[in-house]
Amino acid sequence: MNLNAENKANSFLFRLRSKDTPTGVSAVTLDKLMQETGLSKTELTHLALRNLANEYLPYYEPDDGPLTDAQIQRINEVSKAADIPEESFTEKLF
Repeated sequence: MNLNAENKANSFLFRLRSKDTPTGVSAVTLDKLMQETGLSKTELTHLALRNLANEYLPYYEPDDGPLTDAQIQRINEVSKAADIPEESFTEKLF
């Protein structure tokens, strides 16, 4: 696949709204954003999608679930706080 065909395969059509809505923007708003930020339409679209990805997608791989009793015991054994009495802690992590 040549570079031009690959770019088209990874592209999509973006239609602006005729007026601003809770889920869309108009050409007027996009032009104002371009003037304010100095970014192009493509850069603004990427920025908006990046912000949504940061808000909705996890930054990490899902873990294996809760720690086992053996894992908790091992953490307690190697912890520098092991000598602090239990009643000194007001909150527990797990």
